[in-house]
This record gives sequence, structure tokens and C-alpha cells, in this order.
Amino acid sequence: MFERLYQAIGMLSARTADFVGHAIVQVFVLAASIAWLALGRSEAALASTMTIGGFILTQMVLNQQRRRENALHLKIDELLHAIEGARNEVAGAEHKSERRIEELRQEQA
Repeated sequence: MFERLYQAIGMLSARTADFVGHAIVQVFVLAASIAWLALGRSEAALASTMTIGGFILTQMVLNQQRRRENALHLKIDELLHAIEGARNEVAGAEHKSERRIEELRQEQA
């Protein structure tokens, strides 16, 4: 049950992040904010709403980027394992320390 709920929330998050990242939506938010202020509505309410919305949307976008990055690393690791002569220790380098990554880079040269 929790797995289905987790998947549904993840899908909703990804679709929302894609939707709000569209230029038309961003122009609409700008126009709505200007209209809100032009109508004399509370500036504090607008600022609070924009702050909370911005925080939530930032987390959605970062989560989506993390999933895409993990998938990309998996694909690259698969290619490294498939290519003869490729160094296996390079696969999964994103999980290694900065020092170890630099050592691997020096070994390559």
C-alpha cells in the first residue's frame, strides 16, 4: 500500500515539476502576482505564498533531477562494464570521495 502511495506521489511531483517549469506557467505567475498587487491585496500574503510555493517546487525539481542523474549514472556504468578494457573501478565513481576521483583521473592520464 505504501509503495503505491509513494509511486503516486512521485509521479504527481514529477508532473508538477514539468508543468511549472514551462515558460507559459512562469509568465502566468508573474502576471498573477502583478495583478494581485495592483488590486491592492496583501503583499505579505503574496510573499508568504510565493516563499512556500518556491520551497516546495524547488524540492520537486531537485528530486526529479536526482532520479534522472541516478538513471544516467546507471546507464554509464552499464556501458563501462560492457566495454572491454574499461576500468571497472571507474564505474560508480559518483559514490567515491573527491580525492579518490582525482586519483582515478590521474591514473587515466
